[in-house]
Amino acid sequence: MLVRWLRLRKIRRTPFPPAWRVFLDRTLDFWSKLTADEQERLEEEIRLFIAERNWEGCGGLELTDEMRLIVAAEACRLLLGRPGERYRSTSTILVYPNGYFSGPSPTPVLGGGTVRVIDPVGTPVLGQAYERGPVILSWQHALDGATRHEDGHNVILHEFAHKLDMANGATDGMPPMDSAAQAREWHLVMTEAFEKLGRSLRTGQPTPLRPYALTNPAEFFAVSTEIFFERPERLDDWDPDLYRVLSGWYRQDPKARR
Repeated sequence: MLVRWLRLRKIRRTPFPPAWRVFLDRTLDFWSKLTADEQERLEEEIRLFIAERNWEGCGGLELTDEMRLIVAAEACRLLLGRPGERYRSTSTILVYPNGYFSGPSPTPVLGGGTVRVIDPVGTPVLGQAYERGPVILSWQHALDGATRHEDGHNVILHEFAHKLDMANGATDGMPPMDSAAQAREWHLVMTEAFEKLGRSLRTGQPTPLRPYALTNPAEFFAVSTEIFFERPERLDDWDPDLYRVLSGWYRQDPKARR
């Protein structure tokens, strides 16, 4: 513990590289909308995030400082109002050049139990997050999501929202709540919004959330997080209660920054 504390103190005392600040301002649209105090706080989180994790380029990808910086900035963006979270269960980040294939997964069978289907190809995916395990990202999609700031697709935000969801030991679309009252309101609003999305898609009504959000409550939270940060006005227009509970939990108001 002492060694880690000394290491973190050294990181905090190291000035944020000016070239990193220029890169963030030039590359990520949200950066210039932050106050000077928010930028300073986020810079410290980014430094710690990068230094405390094992980064691995996969599939022949050679990671650069700029790649790490984009992933760290987007991930830490979620924590701007909740700096105590810090993704403590995420020690490794794996980055592929593009989409990749996941390995076989357990398949339920009648009568209980599971069998493992041997699939030499696997399932094509753009990102994954594991409880007490790594976050895996497609670099091309991570870059697109970070730089196309209003398209509502951001795989970094999506996967790290899953990590926040997992922080209480259950991947159920409800990250750790601050109180029982907040948990009750969260459950009510999220359930109603989930059902509203289903009705909207069945009847052809416009919605800011893509159909993948209906996969399960965990994916609903992750997709909603993407829209909350990238298209906040659209989400607030569609469901003000959903926007309100997300704003309350993240302790941020992206719409106000516009």
